[in-house]
Parts: sequence; structure tokens; C-alpha cells
Amino acid sequence: MRAAKPGAVVAVSPGTYRECLVLDRDVTIVAEDESATVELIAPEGPAVQLRGGSATLRGLTIRGSRTGNAAVVVSAGRLELSDSRVSGGFVHVAGSSAARLNGCTVEETSTCALNVADGARLEAYDLRVTNVSGVAVAAGGSSYLALSGAVLNDVRGVGVRVGETATAVLERCVIGSAGDAGVEVRESAGLRLLDSHIHDIEGDGVRVLGSAGFGADWWPELHPGRPDDLTPAEPGTTGGVVVRRCEIRRTGAAGLVTGGDSVTLVDDTVIDRAGSAGVLAAHDSRVVVRSVRVSNSTQTGVALRDSAQVRWRGGSLTGSKANGVFAVGDSHLQLRDAEVRESGFTAVHLTGSASVTLLGVAVTTTAELGIRASGRSVLHAKGTGIDRADLTGVQVDDVADAVLREVTIANCRTGVRVDTPHRPLLADCTVRDIAQTGVEIAAGSAPTLVRTTVAGCGAAGVFVDVDAEPVLDNCRIETIGGSGLAVWTGARPTLRRVTITEVKKNGLYFGTGAHGEAEDVTISRTGYPALYVGDAADPVLRRCVVLDCDEDVSLGADAEPVFEQCRSERVGSAVWPATAGPAPAAAQTSSKAPEAGTPPEAEASEDTLQPLLGQLDELIGLVSVKRDVGTMVKLMHLVKRRREAGLAPPPMSRHLVFAGNPGTGKTTVARLYGQLLAALGMLSSGHLVEVDRGTLVGEYVGHTAPKTQAAFQRALGGVLFIDEAYALVSEGQSSDFGNEAISTLVKLMEDHREEVVVIVAGYPDQMGRFIGVNPGLSSRFSRTLTFADYNETELVQIVDKHAGDHDYRLSDEARTRLTEYFRTVDRGEGFGNGRFARKVFQEMTENHAGRIAELDDPSDEQLSTLEAADLTDVAFDVRG
Repeated sequence: MRAAKPGAVVAVSPGTYRECLVLDRDVTIVAEDESATVELIAPEGPAVQLRGGSATLRGLTIRGSRTGNAAVVVSAGRLELSDSRVSGGFVHVAGSSAARLNGCTVEETSTCALNVADGARLEAYDLRVTNVSGVAVAAGGSSYLALSGAVLNDVRGVGVRVGETATAVLERCVIGSAGDAGVEVRESAGLRLLDSHIHDIEGDGVRVLGSAGFGADWWPELHPGRPDDLTPAEPGTTGGVVVRRCEIRRTGAAGLVTGGDSVTLVDDTVIDRAGSAGVLAAHDSRVVVRSVRVSNSTQTGVALRDSAQVRWRGGSLTGSKANGVFAVGDSHLQLRDAEVRESGFTAVHLTGSASVTLLGVAVTTTAELGIRASGRSVLHAKGTGIDRADLTGVQVDDVADAVLREVTIANCRTGVRVDTPHRPLLADCTVRDIAQTGVEIAAGSAPTLVRTTVAGCGAAGVFVDVDAEPVLDNCRIETIGGSGLAVWTGARPTLRRVTITEVKKNGLYFGTGAHGEAEDVTISRTGYPALYVGDAADPVLRRCVVLDCDEDVSLGADAEPVFEQCRSERVGSAVWPATAGPAPAAAQTSSKAPEAGTPPEAEASEDTLQPLLGQLDELIGLVSVKRDVGTMVKLMHLVKRRREAGLAPPPMSRHLVFAGNPGTGKTTVARLYGQLLAALGMLSSGHLVEVDRGTLVGEYVGHTAPKTQAAFQRALGGVLFIDEAYALVSEGQSSDFGNEAISTLVKLMEDHREEVVVIVAGYPDQMGRFIGVNPGLSSRFSRTLTFADYNETELVQIVDKHAGDHDYRLSDEARTRLTEYFRTVDRGEGFGNGRFARKVFQEMTENHAGRIAELDDPSDEQLSTLEAADLTDVAFDVRG
């Protein structure tokens, strides 16, 4: 070689050459006879060293001196090694050099087969690597590694390891029988694994650690229309890991595991028979998955923990021996247009503080539950189907929350079970073909069901357990083997526009001590009486109808129901009237039914409106408030008449701001306002739902919107009263979840502008700031009612009213003393106005009781008269 000139071609005769070949110029070395062997054996150190120039070696057998050292070293220049075999050491490419291997075999090394470091570049085509004790191929520094058509087999460590800031592209590679991992990415390295097959790995198939990422805008970059943007041909063009059109089969641990704050895209890939999870995302890693099929995992199909984020579209999770999906910690999963099938445990289980969104997902054939949200997790599901769960289709328990929209649950033992203090929402859902109960609402739970159908259940359609308070609005319950809706002791459901039909037992069953309200409910074709009210149960039913039943109402011995404007048609034994008219005494009707031919709206306006206006007028003080409400009632009466005449109504906003200090009657007026609007036909029920920040705002990401939606759904047809509304806006905290609640409210108010009235209330000096935080608020709350503090005369009147309500009276001296006391009392922060007056009255009754107890034989007048002496020490007691 010392005699060779630059560019020379050296043909080597067959034989064994025991020497160390050092190259530093452009030269080509080839075997003279391709059918014979040219063997180069290093007595010490590397067999081949390239220190400069461009060298080509072809048809050689190269053996290093030790299996743990390099057999070929490229420290400078460029080496092309073709149709050669390297053993007893590895190929090492470093510095700024480059190497290209074509049709080579590297075998029998104890550390690695190929190692590229620093800023070097190594490309290998149709490479064969076998019998390696450590890492088969390693890339570090800022190097670039490209393997095409490589076969790596019998590797005790990792097949390919990429670390530091190196970039590797593996295309059409086969990596099998590796002991630790098929491919491992560390630190900030990047990997493109394309059209490759990884199989029979004792550890993980692909392991991504460190901070391999695409940059700050990685989510927008990963759109289905731009997949090729993430497959660079040159080093350094982008980071992150891409696995595309690959197969990962028979791994001892996870098929794919990600950790650190790495970023990975997996596309059109099969992961089969993983020893643990098919895909495991941990720490702060982020994964985008498209059209991936995970099958036959020994444990979970896809598992998320810590703060990992996964966005998954298409593909399937099939045959997992444990869960199809398991999310824990603060992890987030969005699963879209995918299938979760044949899971050994619960198909989709989220717990901890995890958040899972299912969009267009099919969950089928699971040995336990279809979906379970437990811990503090939050579930969102839309357009999703759960079919053939051996236990429950969807279960929400612990303190988890859920929003289900357009979800179908079918062929399960139980359809839905809710056991959480939060208020999950089911909207536009279908629960059908259920072996036992369609929707089971556990003790103390309060979900909201809107436009939901429960059909084909073997037992009850909906079961409401002890003290539960669900809301069912515009729902349908049909073809039920038990009772349509069963209400247990202490439960208080709210039913609006519910239809119950084709039921083998009772349509509505109120057990002993049950409560609740039902409005505009229709019950037909039941096997037992359409409505059963048990002992001491006191539900209120308004405008309910029973059709085509043998019997409409059955009452327990001490039942105390209230029926308003209810009727029966085509009923064999009827308690309710068959036509409009006065209800019989047995029906315990609490209000007069309209006469035949009288429109319900007209009856309500005449018989209900005036008493409500009278109640408003009887309120103590509030002169300007009563005037403003009266004006709005007249305006809405005009709106109603114009609508009846076919004229367009004038522009107006029914939503109000109540500005006033505590105890000034804001809640009372809000309740009357809702009832007035109902009497005018502007609201369907006029009921009041009172909430505050704690009811609307969640404790973690993704929790607030469902809570706000649930509260809003309960208020549909009535008034949503938000007390201390300014608390939704925390000064100096732009990221506070209260802003999310406000944005959600604004949208819901627009979507349901004819179905609800929202009243925000609070201190006068705070409400202006609240209205100004969101342009949508200022446009919707254009009218403010100011509730002034009560003066001393009005406070005395309040005490006097409480006294009359409790069979007491005030003496003239007590009245004078009270007036003086209220005139001088401190009205600083914490003064409660009407509440303060009520507490004064309570203190006076306690002092009165102590005084009367010392009398031997008090008269009736003494027993009922509060004197000035009973006000003693009140000033020191009531403010505590």
C-alpha cells in the first residue's frame, strides 16, 4: 500500500494476511478471485484503519484482534466496504468521516457490530449482523446512520441504539432475537424506522427515551395530509421518532415504549403479541398514532401514565389480555375512529387524574366493563359505541366526571352506572338491549340525561338509588322488563318531557320516602299501574299523561304525591281525569285544572301571574327592583301577545345582573322571576338552579366544561342563578379555570337562548369587573337590577315578618329598640342585611325563652311577645 499511487487499484491474491492495514489515500483493494478467500487478520489492534482519502475494499474477510475492539476504524476520509465479512471486532466510524457498507456481514463481536460517533456518517445496504453480545448498531454524537435492507439477528443487547443528537434512518430492516430492545432512542436523537420488521425481542420492541422531539410546533406538524414531512433523508432536518409501515411482533416487554419528553409518530404499523403493553407512554412523552393495529398484548393494548399525551387515529386494539386502554396519572389520550375489541379486563379504563377523549370509537366484546372512569379522571366520549360488555357498558365512579354525547351502549349486563359526586352528562345517547338495568344511578349521584333513549332492558330502565338527584330531560324509556324508572328512598329526580312506554311493571315507581318532580311526562302501555307512589313518598307531577294502561295511579298508605294538571286517556281504572277538568279528590290535586277548551297558556297567565306579582309586591323594600321586574313582565307579556299575533318580538335580553350586598333578596327575586316567566309561557318550568364557582369550576384540566354543562342542563326550562359570579374571575390569574367556565356559559347561552335565563349576582363593585372580562357577557347582560341595603325600618319589618311567621309579635318597646339598634349597627364587611335581621330574630327568641323559663305561670301573651329586654346582648352575639 505504501507503493500504491493515489487512485490505484490493488488486486489481492487469495490467502491469509496477518497485518494491520493503514490507508491514507485514494485506493481500491479487491479480491483477485471472487471465489476464493482473502483474509486480513490483525495481530494487534484494528485490521483496517482509514486515516484519510477515499478507499474502497471489496470481497475481503476482515478479522480484528479482539472481539471487544474495533476491527475497522474510519477516523478520516471515506470508506466503501462491499461484499465483505467483518468478525472479531466492530466497524467504528468517527470524526467527520464517512463509510458506506454494501452487502457486508459483521459477526462475532462482544460490544457492537457498527458504531458511528461524533459527526460521522455511516450508510449500510443489505447488511447482515449476527452473534453480537452488546449493541448491534450504535449511533452517537451528531452522527448520521442509514440502514437499508439490514438483517440483525442473535443480539444479546439492543439491535439499534441512537443517542445524543444523532439521526438514524432504518428502512426495510429486520431486527430479531435481541435480548434488551429492538431499537432504542436516547437523549435528543432522531429516528426514522420505515417498512421494517422487529420480532422475538426479550425486552421492548422500540424504546424511545430522553427528549427526542419535533420542536415546539410538533402537534400542528403531525397532520394526516403531511406524513412525508417527517421522513428526512439527511441528518439534522428534524428531531423526533417516526415509525411507519412497520411490524413489531413477539416482544417480552412493550411493543413500543416512550418516556422522557420525547415525541413519536407511529403510522400504519402492526404491534402483535407484546409481553406487556402494546404501546406504553410514560413521563412527559407525546405520541401521535395513525392506523396502528395492536393485537394480543399480554397486558394492556395501550397504557399511559405520568403526564404522557397520546393522540390516536384509526387502527385497532384487539385481544389484549388485560385492558384495551389504561390511562393513569395526569396523562391525556385522544382516541379517534378506532376499535377496541376483545379485552380481557375493562376495555377502556382511566383513573388517577387522567383525561381520555373518545371520538367515533367502537368498543366491543370485553370480559368486564366497556369504559370505566375512576379516581379523579375525566372522560369525554362522542359518536362512540360500546357493545357486548359482560358487566357494565360505561361506569363513572369515585370522583370521576364524564360527558357522553351521541354514545350507544348495547348488549351489556348493565348499560350505564354513575357513582360519583360530580354531575356527568349523557346527551343524545342510546342505551339498548341490556340484560339488567339500563342506567343505574348510585346513592347520592346526580347525572344529567338529555335527549337519551333507554330501551330493551331486562330489569329497570333507569334506577335511582338512595338520595340521588338525577335530571332527565327529553328522554325516552321503552320496552323494559321491569319498571321504566324506579326511585328509591330519599332520591329526588327531576324529569322533564320524558316518555315511558312498553313497560312490564310500573312506568314510574316511587319507593318509600322517595321525592322528585316530573313535568310533561307521558306513560303508556305498562303491565302494572303506570305510576306507583309508595308510603311517605311525595313526588310532584305536573302536566303528566297516562295512555293505554289498565290503571294509571296506585298509592301507598301514606303516600303524599302532588298532581297538577295530570290526565289519563284510554285507561281501564283511572284516578286522574280522562279529560281536562277538576281532578278528583283521590288524585290529591294541588291546583285547579283548566276548564275544557281553555288554552293552558291563558289559564296560567290569569291564575298564576297575578299571585306571583302579589308575592313580589309583598317583599319588604326593593322598590326599584320591584319596579324593574314589573316593567320586564309587561314587556314580556307584550312579546307573548305579539308572537301569538304572528308579529316579530322586539329585541330584548332576559338575562340579568343582580348587584347587591348579601341578604338583600336576590335569590328570592330570582326565583319569582323564573316563575313569572313560566306563567307567561317564556320558560317551560321556571325552576331555579342556584350555583357558585365551586359548582362550575373544576380542579384540573378538562374538568370545568363538563361541570358547567351539567349545571346548565339542570337549569334548562328555568333560571340559572350564579351567586358571587365575580369569583369566576381571579384577578391576576389569566389561566384560571373560571375563564373556561365563562366561555362555556356564553356558548351555552347562545345555543339555548330560548330555553333558559341566566342571572349573575354579587357585590355591586365587583359585578362591573365581571361583566367586562368577556365580550359575550356584556352583550348578553344588558340590564342590571340594583338591590339596595335595607334601612332600619325595613330591617324591623323583616324581623316583624319572621315573628308573625312563627307566632310571635313585637311589643312597641321592642320595635322602638330594634329601630335604634339597626340605625347604629356596624354595616361594614360581613353585614348580612335580611340574613342579619333573621339572626337577630333568632337571638331574640332564645333570650325570650330564657326569660320566660324563670316565670312560674306565663300567660299566652307573655309566651308570644318579644320585648325590648330580649334584644339585650344581641349586638354582641349576632355578628359572631
